[in-house]
Amino acid sequence: MSNAYFQIIMNDKGLNVKFYPETGEGSPLNVDEVVKYLDRNKITGYNLVELNRGIMQSKTEPVEVFVCPEKKYVINEYMLVTTVKDDMFAIARFYPPCNEGARMTYDEIVKDLIHAGIKYGIDEKAIKDFIANPRYCTNYVVAKGRLPVQGTDASIEYHFNTDRRLKPKRREDGTVDFHQLGNISHIKQGDVLATLTPAKQGKDGVNVKAGIVKPRSVESKTLKYGLNITLSEDGLKLISDVNGHAMLEGDKVFVSNLYDVPGDVDNSTGDIKYEGNVLVHGTVKTGFKIEATGDVEVLGAVEGAIIKAGGQIILHHGMQGMSRGELEAGGNIIVKFVESATVKSGGFIEADSIIQSNVHAKGDIIIDGSKGFIIGGAVRSSTLVSAKTIGSHMGIATTIEVGVDPSLKEKLGKNGETLKGLNSKLQQSAAVVEMFKKKKEAGKFDKSKLTVYIKAIEEFKTLTQEIEQLNKENEEILNEMGAYEDACVKVIRDIYPGVRVIISDEHYVVNNAISHCKLKKEQGMVKIFPL
Repeated sequence: MSNAYFQIIMNDKGLNVKFYPETGEGSPLNVDEVVKYLDRNKITGYNLVELNRGIMQSKTEPVEVFVCPEKKYVINEYMLVTTVKDDMFAIARFYPPCNEGARMTYDEIVKDLIHAGIKYGIDEKAIKDFIANPRYCTNYVVAKGRLPVQGTDASIEYHFNTDRRLKPKRREDGTVDFHQLGNISHIKQGDVLATLTPAKQGKDGVNVKAGIVKPRSVESKTLKYGLNITLSEDGLKLISDVNGHAMLEGDKVFVSNLYDVPGDVDNSTGDIKYEGNVLVHGTVKTGFKIEATGDVEVLGAVEGAIIKAGGQIILHHGMQGMSRGELEAGGNIIVKFVESATVKSGGFIEADSIIQSNVHAKGDIIIDGSKGFIIGGAVRSSTLVSAKTIGSHMGIATTIEVGVDPSLKEKLGKNGETLKGLNSKLQQSAAVVEMFKKKKEAGKFDKSKLTVYIKAIEEFKTLTQEIEQLNKENEEILNEMGAYEDACVKVIRDIYPGVRVIISDEHYVVNNAISHCKLKKEQGMVKIFPL
């Protein structure tokens, strides 16, 4: 296999170009390459149409085309050298000598490569292969650089659960197995919490022009931690000093001693405010409050109390809120039942039943325990509300809403107002900069105003950056809101009249009982599909 190529033929009548066809799967000639060759050798007077004709007719056998009557100097074999891939490879493309010319020697090729700036990695074998078996109009890799050896980024392995979205297991009867939640990271004194694998630096490479090629920068990391944790002597491990719970907040590991309440939260304990996790063995009585930066777990019942947690809230029994109870968690909420309470979760909510309560979750709301009903109140999720039964045959008013995260909607509106103000300021700043620019170009610039001019330019740059940042933030918000397009309401058994369903601001009022269905927004309206 060889590419098509051409050769200058000198005779008494002048100069011809002889075209040789490709063989096998070789590449055909491009007339541009021929023209550039002739121009480099100052051969003029050629007929482009004739050159094209010669190339087309030389598909099966050599064809000779007249170029000009003037006989030029003898043209020897020569090469063109280029570099590719950031100078990591040198490519030589050889052209044959005319019928009276001479071929290049090994030393001449090497000398020309060095003259072209190729100083490293010259491939002796490739050059000798060409000399022994020349293939013209063909690219030869005649020098190779040494690629840099890439290093590896530092990495941290955490030896406790860092996924606080992990959902609990359920028994066959649909109830939550609180003994195997798997989403609270209990740890013991002496446990290794995290292991750091340090970054490994790479090694420099070199290109064919003898330039140093640096490996990519590697990311270094350090183990970050709070109280009750010891860093090993080699700085590669975090070890717990106490029994408790481990948490990862951002990239920092925290271990908090568990605040263990052996009985009730009542007059004997007062309100509880704790930097860490709280475990209550008894009941949280009406009027009392628990605030924790970590998780709150209550083994008994919760009355009309207030519980706020930076992590999860887990209630083994229900909450009889008495219209004054509140649950608010940065993470998930798992509860036996909720009645007459206000509930807000930054994650998902799982419960056996919800009665006359105001419930909101950023994630899914799953009500599918042994009872699995939602009756009365308002239940809102950004993604999914799923229950066995919604409403009741008595027509109790119940609102179910999915598909919109109110906090995102509010943020988008505020950003819009801010952008309006920033764009107005940007126009004013641009006008000032343009005015100074025109004066400067006209030679009428007052040097005493230089400080004002510089300040205007800086203000313009700052405003532009702020606008770009807000637009990027809005794009991220819209993308996140778009992620809720598949939000729906699932009904395993029945949804009764008196229930109002809102999906991405589209309303649907249930007038007749519907069974085993899914409600979803399609084509701008709420539609009902069978499960």
